[in-house]
Amino acid sequence: MVPRRPLLLYLHGFLGHLNELGFLRDNHSLYDVLEVPWVNLLHDNKDGSLVDVAIAINAYLDQQEIQEAYLYGYSMGGRLAMQLVSLYPHKWKGLILESAHVGFESGVQRREEQLKWEKKFTKLTAGNVKEFLKEWYSQPLFKNSKTLMSNEALKQKESYDMDLIRKWGRQLQTANQVYFVPTLTRYKRPILYLAGEDDIKYSKLGLMIDQQVKTAKTVIIKEADHNVHVCKPDKLKKEMDRFIEKESS
Repeated sequence: MVPRRPLLLYLHGFLGHLNELGFLRDNHSLYDVLEVPWVNLLHDNKDGSLVDVAIAINAYLDQQEIQEAYLYGYSMGGRLAMQLVSLYPHKWKGLILESAHVGFESGVQRREEQLKWEKKFTKLTAGNVKEFLKEWYSQPLFKNSKTLMSNEALKQKESYDMDLIRKWGRQLQTANQVYFVPTLTRYKRPILYLAGEDDIKYSKLGLMIDQQVKTAKTVIIKEADHNVHVCKPDKLKKEMDRFIEKESS
């Protein structure tokens, strides 16, 4: 299926769920939005590496006969989007990344981060789901968005079982992926990188991508943390509308 209007495929982040993007689906006529249920594919995938899940997502989209779409990924979903671009670079019209890590260039650093994450994540997941969520969203990354999260969104996160959360966080950790800057550099189509001003780490990362990748543009959103689409949905939508309208004209 080649969509009549531009199609935006959304890949949610860690602990994400469907129906996160009502603010994008409503009140505009620029493009259609499809939220990909990729966590179900992880649940059914015994290996579950970033590559495995990206291949499963591509197979799912092929079954739906979807092509020539824009990819939009938040955080872990952004890393999946970059993996999809790496594996199938000619299938996507453009790439939108929100607070997504490109990985580690150094193999030594990658291994150090793996060990550090394993220790931290083991401690975080020692209790039940509610205890884990409380600890997870106490991180500085979410200092603004944790107060803006809806009760419905929190209940959906609470519906995940701890075995899935442990698998999710371990197998798709950032240190298990390749370094994606060369992928972004080879990808000749437009890239929009969005980060929150209060998320210093990812703001700096976005500016680095802006400098190193010719086709990339980075926009830093004020009064937003790691979860930009929760903190400032209207500002994020404005940037995405502008990006897709420009590239589709």
